Amino acid sequence: MVVKESPLRDILRLMVWYPLRWFVEAVPVAFGIKTLGAMGGLHCSFSKGKKALLKGNLKRVDPSMTDEKAEDAVREYFRNHYIDRLLIFIFPKFGKKEVERLVKIEGIENLNAALEKGRGAVLVHGHFGPVHLPLVSLARLGYGMKQIGLPSDEGLSWIGRNVAFRLRLKYESMMPAEVIMADGFLRGAFKWLSTNGVIMITGDGSGTERKVGRYAPFRLCGQPVEFPLGPALLAEKTGAELIPMFITPGEGSFLYRVVIERPIEKREGDGEAMTAEFISRYEKYIRKYPGYMHFLDKFSPGLFITK
Repeated sequence: MVVKESPLRDILRLMVWYPLRWFVEAVPVAFGIKTLGAMGGLHCSFSKGKKALLKGNLKRVDPSMTDEKAEDAVREYFRNHYIDRLLIFIFPKFGKKEVERLVKIEGIENLNAALEKGRGAVLVHGHFGPVHLPLVSLARLGYGMKQIGLPSDEGLSWIGRNVAFRLRLKYESMMPAEVIMADGFLRGAFKWLSTNGVIMITGDGSGTERKVGRYAPFRLCGQPVEFPLGPALLAEKTGAELIPMFITPGEGSFLYRVVIERPIEKREGDGEAMTAEFISRYEKYIRKYPGYMHFLDKFSPGLFITK
């Protein structure tokens, strides 16, 4: 979600990173996640201008979408934003039992089959749903995980940099997986895959204004978008399998479902074709669960979603 810096936002940050954080850490995991979602729902109720923009953008994702479905998707968008950004409060106590009770993982056989080949796996995913959830879940289940990411405090206020961003880095360092900087030397990623490890990487950009590595133009839900070729090139250069992975709402007692799909067929020297296959699969999830898409704010004419 695109948000603007303001004194009001700084006040909200202080409330979130102090009393709310302490409360969420103290309550059971499932209740903590629902609390974060409820905050997003409350924010949605007071954001009429933003809601109108998002509803218009949803019509670009799916012109046949009803007003009722658009309203539900916008509320889910706000809920997902809060859960995605603040789930790190919960990860320190999000152990194997919590994973098995709250997260349904489908297609784990696809990951296991890739690892049987001994050359590692690149799990490529979008900014869709709580993005760190699969990283922590798979690590808690015993898989060797690392992530390529790009934490950034660019454009933040003093409180944003020295409270929210500083504490975020502290919590992310407690996750059971190392974050390899996307704009640094990626030797660590190559070495990790050579030991049959698993790398998670976003296939739709860094989530910041910065573009690292090679990009190419594509279309997503009919809109022009630039996507990075890095995930495909990493898999091609290392021999690792390139496996799309997506997060959806769970059913029954499960809060979330993580879907690990079949690998994308390698096409030597054609990273664009491999990336296009990822985008094709990504579109299906966006159309079905539009409220889980992080870049819905930018889904407007003339804007690149990953910009």
